[in-house]
Amino acid sequence: MEYCNIDSAVIAYRSIGSGDITFVIDTCLNSCSAEWWHIGELLSEKGKVLLFDRPGYGKSTVSTLPRTPQNQAAELNTLLQKLKIEDKIVMIGHSQGGYYCAEYALYYPEKIKALLLLDPATPFDDTFKSELSQEEYKGSGVDKTASLKLAYYLTKCKLGFLLKTLLKKSPPFYYYSFAKDAEKYLLHSLCQKNNYLTALEEYKYSHHHECTEHMVQAIESSKLQHLKIILMTHSSEKMIKELQYYGNLKPESAERTEQIWQEVMKRYLTLSNHAEHITAEQSGHYIHLTDLDLFMRMIEGVLE
Repeated sequence: MEYCNIDSAVIAYRSIGSGDITFVIDTCLNSCSAEWWHIGELLSEKGKVLLFDRPGYGKSTVSTLPRTPQNQAAELNTLLQKLKIEDKIVMIGHSQGGYYCAEYALYYPEKIKALLLLDPATPFDDTFKSELSQEEYKGSGVDKTASLKLAYYLTKCKLGFLLKTLLKKSPPFYYYSFAKDAEKYLLHSLCQKNNYLTALEEYKYSHHHECTEHMVQAIESSKLQHLKIILMTHSSEKMIKELQYYGNLKPESAERTEQIWQEVMKRYLTLSNHAEHITAEQSGHYIHLTDLDLFMRMIEGVLE
């Protein structure tokens, strides 16, 4: 990894490949760049690739700024400026990273060639609270606060090593067998207290109405009308099964919950007149790990 001081934090990153196009990859909540290293290698055959740990994750230091979506966009822009990446950027964001990539595109649309959102987090999670029962909401997996707090307390008490066995049976390891260096990097990050403290802050601010209003208004007003946007969402069939198994939801509750998941993600399509929706029929939430062929075909479509 290389390091770049952006004033509010020191960012750990990898820059590989070359070309006019730069793929910038932003990861999900509570994860780091190692989850994407093998994909970055494939993308480097098609252009330059930037993989980075958001402040607080991996080997990046904790930021001095609150973890608002707006600050995430500003910090990423500072990193790109320092690395002299100014335009022709293909933003790729998964889950929470998808939200942040969309936020970046709103502030710096002139720099973006295309926006690729994989099962993105949205500013519409209140929909789950208003349309689901308390039991259904608990099983939906929307609110991650309890599990993040538990992991934070364990790592704060220097008991992070107790998490390793459980982590290896959980996402993303449940979906993909990483190379040894990537696995080691991921596990090290996931056993650090700063990782969970950061994730808790990111979750809090991405559900704070003052922080999400900007995105909501942009979606409602088609703010990025001329930007190429591809939204890739998970298979409803697979997600319904996972909600029943992991969330202990009854079939009808799982179906209702999944319907909301799809509806809120599809609201991103109104951002642009050039937005396309693709369903990853083979995948749950971790599309890039379970349907890499489809992901790469999507990349080919963007480059064409």
